[in-house]
Amino acid sequence: MSTLQDASPSIPLRPHPGRTPLRVPPPADPPAQGLSDPSDGATPSASDAPEPRPSTAEGYPIGTPYSGPAAPVGRTDRKRAPGRRWAPGTAHRPSSAPRRSRLGGLTVPSLVLAVLLVIALAAYFLPTIIGSPDSAGPQSIPADSQMASEESLTLENSPTPVPGFAAQPAWEAAVPATASVTATGRGVLVVDGNRLSVLDPTTGQPRYETDIETSIGFAVDTEIDGERALLWRTGDSAHALFDGESTTIDYRIPANARMSSAGTNVLVKDGNSLSTFTREGLTEIPTPDPGYTPMALDGTTLISAEFGGAVTLTDIDEVSTSELLLETPADDLEIFRWVTAGHGKIVSLWGEAGATTTSGHRVQLVVHSAEDGRIASTVSTTTDAVGEETWVRGQGYRLAVIGPYLFTIDDGLLVRNGAPDHLRMTEPRGEIVPTTIDNTRYLLRTNTVWRSGADLLAVTDTGGHAVIRQSADRVVGLPAE
Repeated sequence: MSTLQDASPSIPLRPHPGRTPLRVPPPADPPAQGLSDPSDGATPSASDAPEPRPSTAEGYPIGTPYSGPAAPVGRTDRKRAPGRRWAPGTAHRPSSAPRRSRLGGLTVPSLVLAVLLVIALAAYFLPTIIGSPDSAGPQSIPADSQMASEESLTLENSPTPVPGFAAQPAWEAAVPATASVTATGRGVLVVDGNRLSVLDPTTGQPRYETDIETSIGFAVDTEIDGERALLWRTGDSAHALFDGESTTIDYRIPANARMSSAGTNVLVKDGNSLSTFTREGLTEIPTPDPGYTPMALDGTTLISAEFGGAVTLTDIDEVSTSELLLETPADDLEIFRWVTAGHGKIVSLWGEAGATTTSGHRVQLVVHSAEDGRIASTVSTTTDAVGEETWVRGQGYRLAVIGPYLFTIDDGLLVRNGAPDHLRMTEPRGEIVPTTIDNTRYLLRTNTVWRSGADLLAVTDTGGHAVIRQSADRVVGLPAE
């Protein structure tokens, strides 16, 4: 049961009754997105990338990756057979009744009943751990069951601006009060007028400076030719700053091209052509078969899907394609929306015939492995909670948020249902998730919600530093404790 226990009575919280289903409040509005879906008129997730958010109201827009087809589709016959169901064994009746023995006034049958009662109570009150890639059949939990998290939440006052990080900064950097500041785990981007400065998030020292003609519309940590890089876009150009380097590789981007960071590598779509970034420049890659929409590029594997529910994997180096059969959560369900793909996972919504993103149906939010099509986890929820929500990957690609749900990216498991505690979670920063409760800002870390007004911009990939905008004219880096 996910009940929020306030360590201080200064901020009252709403009581959450035992196991009474709670109404899921509407999730927070997604951040401004700039990338539309590849197919006009469809209803897919608009963005699921972990682009950083500006820290000022006048911050520049963030790019938005497309995430595949989403219009209601017919039932597909291409699906993996469901996992085997456990069949209970047969209990054998003994040939004669055992003799009762008494221990301290209790009979053996009484002790057995007491043990069974304890086990039943434990099974009822302990939270449910849903699904795993190795389970024979995925488990599913109702969205309003208050059983999505392994541990109850505790509310505490953070002793430092960011929990787990020191109060004294390791570095400080002065910035113009009017500057727009955003950050990723690989760099702090400061834009003042037409001047761009990129600071090292571990030292605060400038890594790169240049003049820009237009605002930054896309910034993300990514991989290029297997190397880590910070990539940003301004107008019809993109720039990659590789780790350990102080100069960029510059690219010319078609004016109307859309960029998706849903996968480990950025995918660029211009009309019907696809390309990605390499050290040699923007390189074209094979396109999927007609009827399939590209959703993500993971290394050299292009993940595509059709409206009918089939998924194909294209090796862009070998120019070979294979079909991926997805395990079905139930025989009477069909895919009606592709949410996203990338980083080894495929996320989709399944429902009965006629279900749409706004139909109010109970549906299954399903996370599949993009390697073998097996289900990692499922969540029984409603279209009101997730029907049109985006899958937002956090910095460092450890956690992802969709509506009121928090997932791990590596294994695709649900780790928190924020609805019972009225958590409105936003883009995770490493292992920390900025959230609000009744319009008050908090930082969620594991099973504690910390009161903190810190403007957390980023946490480095190693978790060694947290970057905050301490004031209008100062950005600081806090070392890990």
